[in-house]
Amino acid sequence: MQAVSKKALLAHPGTQHAFQLARQLAKRDLLDSFWTGLAAREEAWWARWLMKSSAIRERLGNRLLAGVPRESLRLQPWRELAALWAVRRGKPALEIFLARNARFQAKLPTWALRAADAVIGFDTSSWILADRCRDLGKPFILDQSIAHPLWKKQTFEAVAARYPDWRESVAPPLPEMLAREQKEHELATAIVVASSFTKRSLLALGVPEAKIIVNPYGVDLDAFAPRSSPEGGQPFRFLFLGSLTARKGLPLLLDVWRKLAPRRAELWLVGPATPTIRGLIPDLPGLRVLGKRPHRDLPDIIRNCDVLAFPSYFEGFGLVALEAMACGVPAIASDATAGPDLIEDGRDGWLMAAGDAARLQAVMEAALARPDQVFEMGRLARRKAEAYTWDAYGARWQALLEAV
Repeated sequence: MQAVSKKALLAHPGTQHAFQLARQLAKRDLLDSFWTGLAAREEAWWARWLMKSSAIRERLGNRLLAGVPRESLRLQPWRELAALWAVRRGKPALEIFLARNARFQAKLPTWALRAADAVIGFDTSSWILADRCRDLGKPFILDQSIAHPLWKKQTFEAVAARYPDWRESVAPPLPEMLAREQKEHELATAIVVASSFTKRSLLALGVPEAKIIVNPYGVDLDAFAPRSSPEGGQPFRFLFLGSLTARKGLPLLLDVWRKLAPRRAELWLVGPATPTIRGLIPDLPGLRVLGKRPHRDLPDIIRNCDVLAFPSYFEGFGLVALEAMACGVPAIASDATAGPDLIEDGRDGWLMAAGDAARLQAVMEAALARPDQVFEMGRLARRKAEAYTWDAYGARWQALLEAV
């Protein structure tokens, strides 16, 4: 007799990679229901009509969900819209989203939890949910999307001390959140992480190794495809992609760029920044601040560059590194990212210790000196990225649910 698939309730008030996980579970007939704040099914006629507007697509494109049946999708849109509006009006984001997360969990109906064989929630939005699962005797799986919050607190304090002008961009977690995340760790049947760095942070702060399962994210290999050959006649380009913050290592990178002062080379900064942080970015030769761009534009931006600079101090994975590798662009990644899991140092990219300015400068100098070798490294990086698909990610989730 064929085994009956276990079906999971998936709950996330926002986005992150939850939409990809929902799609993979649905594809394998493992999704009982997906509860989220705001989403539009890509198959719906009204969603296709709305997305014809470039302005709407730019603002809401990350809320577009494909491959999930209408009957499995459950929304709390007004609560999510209220939170987004409050943040837009200048209310403190950490406090707003913490309150949103609490209300989201509390409003999930008990009948929906009972109907599922297992429940999957995400860090910072599952402490109430995990408690309810324990009372119902349901396995609760925590998707830990970033490293341990206490590690985060220590890292942010160190970065703020090193770059005091950038302190605004490294706000530590709220004290009440630390206790709630600890509760999530204690109550979880299993904790899924995307990188060995996240696993290392959890182990260092007392989470039992038996609970932790590493499942790296995937990349759309069709969208993030490599260029066929090096572009002739353009400057050598480094790319920084992500929020323009100290956590991502931007002030470190800017210090190195100032020292390098390379000729016929550019550094592109792509990502959102607050007005305060934008004012801290100096006017340096070759530096271009492109600002926030829609996700659909990222493959072309990456393909127009030669090397991704990703010197982050703290991540859960760092999907931009994998996206760059899929585009045939090698990455310089710190050991506080998934870099050590993805990159063979000096072959298909480079590794550095977080905060090591000397290593970052040496690697960037080497890349500038040997652009042909950089292109070959990018070809090998693409080959490495081909093993990291969303389908492979979903297959590992299927095995995990069967084991639970």
